[in-house]
Amino acid sequence: MNSFSKLFLIFAVFLSLFPKNSQAGQQAYLSESPNGRYRVLVEQVLDRRVVDNIFFRYPIILENIKNPDRRFETADAGTPLVHQTDKKTFEIQWDNSTPPQLTAVRFDWAPDSLKYFMYLEVLDGVWKTYFVDINKGTTTDVTADLEKTLMDKIDFHSWDCEQPKFQVIHWTQPNLVFLKLTSICGKNKEKENPQLFYANDSVLFDTQQVKAVTHCDDCSDKSSLKKFDSYYIKSLPTPTPTAEETPTTE
Repeated sequence: MNSFSKLFLIFAVFLSLFPKNSQAGQQAYLSESPNGRYRVLVEQVLDRRVVDNIFFRYPIILENIKNPDRRFETADAGTPLVHQTDKKTFEIQWDNSTPPQLTAVRFDWAPDSLKYFMYLEVLDGVWKTYFVDINKGTTTDVTADLEKTLMDKIDFHSWDCEQPKFQVIHWTQPNLVFLKLTSICGKNKEKENPQLFYANDSVLFDTQQVKAVTHCDDCSDKSSLKKFDSYYIKSLPTPTPTAEETPTTE
């Protein structure tokens, strides 16, 4: 065997030690942008081999429909969304409504189709909220930021509450979105609560800063919008007077 053949054999053995993580299999579409340019899909990817066992992961991917090579991973799907079959394929979990709805993920797109929120059940009963910016190619877990004020209130009162669920109420400006968080609560953590109530918090989220910038505790939608509009007006930069507008002393 010549030196080239030996080198090639060593290289081939070296590669065989590492699984091809980029090898993709089955796909399933989850959502499409309002303008029809982008779609969200979940894909089966070979993760690793351990002896005769094959392990997959299921990344959720944002993809340009006309140019599928322009894509990026946002988060990994878990068993609430993806069910792996005995044949090493997978199925997506849907409910029994008409038309069927995805049970473990929800998407709220911005009107410009360049950003969206993804509400994903990562474990049974555990949900996370992700903000995806398509232009930047970034995904941010904003769960703790959105829930902070409401969770602080719940902890202060020692209420027994479910994890808050969020809803996009209105995109008030291209970079500002009004979200409402709602949690079903009981007043006693130690005993069964015969009476339940809703704890609410309205949140204004800035997509440029990628964070909550203000909130309205237990407010109606009308009151929240009024407060959020006031925040937006105050956040506008003060115009610099021109030479003609600058007052002078004669």
